Amino acid sequence: MAMAEEEDAFGPVPWAETARLAPNSLLVDASHFDNTLIAVGERGHILLSEDGGAGWTQARVPTRSLLTAVTTVGGTHAWAVGHDAVILHSADGGKTWTRQYFAPDEGSPLLDVWFENENHGIAVGAYALFLETEDGGKSWERRDVDEEERHWNAIARAPDGTLYVAAESGVVFRSGDKGKSWELKETPYRGSFLGCVCLSNGAVLVYGLRGNVYRSTDRGESWQHIPTDQTVTLMGGTQTTDGTVVIVGLSGTLLVSTDGGSSFRSMNRPDRQALGAVIQGAPGRLLLFGENGVSLVEGLLKETSS
Repeated sequence: MAMAEEEDAFGPVPWAETARLAPNSLLVDASHFDNTLIAVGERGHILLSEDGGAGWTQARVPTRSLLTAVTTVGGTHAWAVGHDAVILHSADGGKTWTRQYFAPDEGSPLLDVWFENENHGIAVGAYALFLETEDGGKSWERRDVDEEERHWNAIARAPDGTLYVAAESGVVFRSGDKGKSWELKETPYRGSFLGCVCLSNGAVLVYGLRGNVYRSTDRGESWQHIPTDQTVTLMGGTQTTDGTVVIVGLSGTLLVSTDGGSSFRSMNRPDRQALGAVIQGAPGRLLLFGENGVSLVEGLLKETSS
């Protein structure tokens, strides 16, 4: 007798297939608790590591959609978003996941997610798709925040609590009230920004197509173009605990700054595989996520600051 198909509030559950080589598949974003790393990517893959990224296990995930972003809050809660406007939640450190939102007919993928705490969160995506929850994702409210329906590609929080969204058409959106209202801030660039990093010194970096990086030191009122010798798309970035800024992109590109984003040194990984995200692992170690899964890099920060 055939087993009954599992269902949730959105219908039949399309569980992601277990793949032995999932750690070597396309991984788009990553986050971490104190001792657990979580990476997300193609075909609904969510991977966990409890040894600093040396070994990975695949979680059971109720979607086969491409997952584009993941965030962690507190010691156990995590949210992941992706295509088909799917939102997934884990309350046990990423071990198990449930669907909180799923709207494939809308045709707008979710591209990033941010949570203030275990209750209040925002998910953003293509065509200004903007979803907000005040109850930990039990319900999500859709809001109209951009009448021109630009792609809202990435959301980040500055140390002072200000939220920034990197969007297309060279604009950045800013909120000083935890996302209740938004101001549009123009830059000299007219292409798409795909990522944003808010630095400990108060500066904000946005980056995207053709190696473009822009920096603001006045909360987005003005923007300075930061030259790089790259013309590839930049996809992800982070600031490490020692203040180093790392931005990654296509063709194995790494941009490294030791002066708060005022300038960058550039290099390319030998395999030239696309990189989508970077986070800090153990001291002196970076974890890169991209076309070939996850890679561990040691010594890079020391080398570039010498």
